[in-house]
Amino acid sequence: MSTAFDAGRLGRTDVLTLQQVTSFMSNDMQVTGPDGQTVATVVTTGGGLGRMLLGSRTFDVVDGEDGRVLFRLADPATFGRDRYAIVDADGLPLANLVREFALFRTSVSVEVVDGTRFAVTGNLWDHDYTMTVGQAPIARATATFGGFMNALAGRSRYELRLDPGMPPVVRCAVLGTAIALDLIRAKDRRRNN
Repeated sequence: MSTAFDAGRLGRTDVLTLQQVTSFMSNDMQVTGPDGQTVATVVTTGGGLGRMLLGSRTFDVVDGEDGRVLFRLADPATFGRDRYAIVDADGLPLANLVREFALFRTSVSVEVVDGTRFAVTGNLWDHDYTMTVGQAPIARATATFGGFMNALAGRSRYELRLDPGMPPVVRCAVLGTAIALDLIRAKDRRRNN
């Protein structure tokens, strides 16, 4: 992976607000910076019939500046542990995310193509978690109030603070992980209903 990987506006923004704009057949999100400017948009891709029958989903994360695909998050249908692949616009791997088996909690590990490995700790269900490399925090998520109507619709809104020194490819992996955690929450909610 080249160190010249271009993460667009995401590469220059250290505080992100993620707002779900989901509908029945999609898990779309708007990602904005502190100034309210769009950093990225998460768009559900592929046909709805395939998602219903096969269970696999794909998401394009599109740069808010020039509209190009920064990376894709693939949620393939799997048996056992949830696995997600984060690939660049050309399909080359950026990171892999695995939901680990853990008693009474959800544990996630991520391996980035540049060798960075990070874990997610905290309360994943209430958007109150930290992503850490060893003991060093690289990102922190905290829930924010997105409005009464969004709350009624079950749409979450949260802030993600990134380490300013984080390389662009790791920034993409961190944002992809935050999106994947929302997908894991939605899957678990459906299983429990």
